[in-house]
Amino acid sequence: MDVPNTSTQAETAGRETAWGSVEQVAAIDRRDVGSGGETGQESLAQRITAQLEQTMGAPGRAGKIWIGSLLIVIAAAVVAYCYQLANGLEVTAMREYVSWGVYITNFVFFIGISHAGTLISAILRVTNAEWRRSVTRVAEAITVFALMVGAPMVLIDMGRIDRILNVIVHGRLNSPLLWDVCSICTYLAGSFTFLYVAMIPDLAILAKRTSVGQKPSLLQRFYRTASLGYRGTPEQKHLLERAMHAMSVIIIPVAVSVHTVVSWIFGMTLRPGWHSTIFGPYFVVGAIYSGTAALIVAMAVFRRAYHLENLITMRQFRALGALLMALTVIYLYFTLSEYLTAWYGGEAVDRRLLHVLMGQGPYGITWWGIVGGCFLLPAVLLMIPIVFPTKLSLSRLLIASILINIGMWLKRYLIIVPTLLTPYIPTEAAGMTPHYNPTLVEWTITAGAFAVFLLLFTLFAKIFPIVSIWETIEGVETVGAEKIGIEIDGTPPPGRSAIGRRSRSLATGMVILFCVLFLAANRVSAGDVQGQDSRPQITIATGIEEGKKVIIATVTRDGKPIEGSHVVLQVERTFGNLTLGEDDTLADGTVAVPFPADIPGGPEGKIQILVQIKSPPESAATATQTFDGASKVLPKEEPFPRALWSPHAPLALLITIGTMLTIVWSVYLFVVIQLVKIRKATIHEETHN
Repeated sequence: MDVPNTSTQAETAGRETAWGSVEQVAAIDRRDVGSGGETGQESLAQRITAQLEQTMGAPGRAGKIWIGSLLIVIAAAVVAYCYQLANGLEVTAMREYVSWGVYITNFVFFIGISHAGTLISAILRVTNAEWRRSVTRVAEAITVFALMVGAPMVLIDMGRIDRILNVIVHGRLNSPLLWDVCSICTYLAGSFTFLYVAMIPDLAILAKRTSVGQKPSLLQRFYRTASLGYRGTPEQKHLLERAMHAMSVIIIPVAVSVHTVVSWIFGMTLRPGWHSTIFGPYFVVGAIYSGTAALIVAMAVFRRAYHLENLITMRQFRALGALLMALTVIYLYFTLSEYLTAWYGGEAVDRRLLHVLMGQGPYGITWWGIVGGCFLLPAVLLMIPIVFPTKLSLSRLLIASILINIGMWLKRYLIIVPTLLTPYIPTEAAGMTPHYNPTLVEWTITAGAFAVFLLLFTLFAKIFPIVSIWETIEGVETVGAEKIGIEIDGTPPPGRSAIGRRSRSLATGMVILFCVLFLAANRVSAGDVQGQDSRPQITIATGIEEGKKVIIATVTRDGKPIEGSHVVLQVERTFGNLTLGEDDTLADGTVAVPFPADIPGGPEGKIQILVQIKSPPESAATATQTFDGASKVLPKEEPFPRALWSPHAPLALLITIGTMLTIVWSVYLFVVIQLVKIRKATIHEETHN
């Protein structure tokens, strides 16, 4: 066991931090808060602990309305996803050209704001910025919850979620998609460990806060188990410090690598607007940018909801506002550099993309709205307290942060959709005009994702202290309250679990809004079911006419043929549909076209025929049917199996990625070993006592 040198009492006292031993803090009776007979240390520990414990009480009426509203939204999202799973991606607006939409936008956005915890908290710990102490817990929680919500968005984007194991079974290490799976899993494990290690002293304090003779509750038993028996002894503190320092250092490159790999999914694809060498740092800066804005919003909400004005003060908001202003300038610089280079190059496909992105269409309106309302306006609001230090306003900072988060979500949407609508070969060459308007299913699932994120945050604040107890007390005793930016001299406002009148009205409004949307969706679905009876039916078959094989489409309604309907027959291909012919139905309701026997039909010679009624509009309908008889195309035999360690992956790439993952997971193992030693030290002490 690694035991620090504690040869003298002076050294031991020097290693004692302000929260003292856990038993000393926990032994203070809640009824004695503010009594004059306490020592300063006991009074400080008690006041901060008691105030933060009040925020962890059962939710009030407004809190229950808020949680209920989130559960309603989540339930609607679950229903929407089940509907998508049963009917396929046809219920979304994603098609052959636009295969990614709001789901991948959500994925990139949530992975981005997850950087609020790792980079901000870890960098502040490494640089020993004292004002961080009220910020770290919120920041680290944002990371974990954003990853928990963002990573599954990729699975929701898949039509067949049961095939996810193919990523591992048939994955290729030279694919950025597989890199992304590895990096996000590593990032999630590290972020959870980072959050947990920093909470161990607080868990120990909460586990001991039981009145004499009172039976520990289930939650307190959980605190006791999760705290690993931590008591704040010099040996345990040393082990915890080693674990914290190791995680603070390793999580920074892990966080940077994650959003870099996310950018490589786009940057290593030969598409206009994506194939860029600066996408890595561009995405990382954007992630820190949106993550910082999300952190400011979360801090402001918890500060107001739980009356933590004395612990989350304007000192923290001033520092984060200055950081956000610097990131605004950096992100605008990257944006200008990216699009100015594409415009100056003057290639035809880049000109078409910029025309779609910045022209007079809907995407152009969105683009310039983002630049003006979500970037330039926040920059002005953030600049005011820098130019006029006495003009710091939390309202202006909060408005700027909200606008930035809205703008960053829309910016990710504009990175994805307009590029997919602008391939190198113009879509007009295939006779198509692709478009993408997200359906109600996509918006409902998106709302559910944000609701899950908010619900996780709400429940976390009810189970764990949203501000670190031990770090706050330690900072006050070591460098002073003014240095860490908190106020302890005055009596803090009483804690409360209610959310507030404005949030209560907002929660009620959300319930009403989503009830209306849910009823509207049901009415639309019911209307579709009722309208199906009056729609024409299409049957597709093959036959022989004049000695040649043909495809015959028959249009009927209630068993009677329909004459004069304009019908188009197509064969479905990977990148669009190939038109075989179109004509008006005859008196017997039929249209015939030659069978495309020369079209490749895979190893079994199968093709899928699509028949659409184009007119009259009220009779629009479609039908598909698969037929044999096309040209058979046998797959080429590959000289190697489809496996993870494919010979396609260069040896240098395998060594580099393997080395990086080995280093990261070795540090994780080192941290786990320190936690095991903390537990063993507790058992050893209990045995000898």
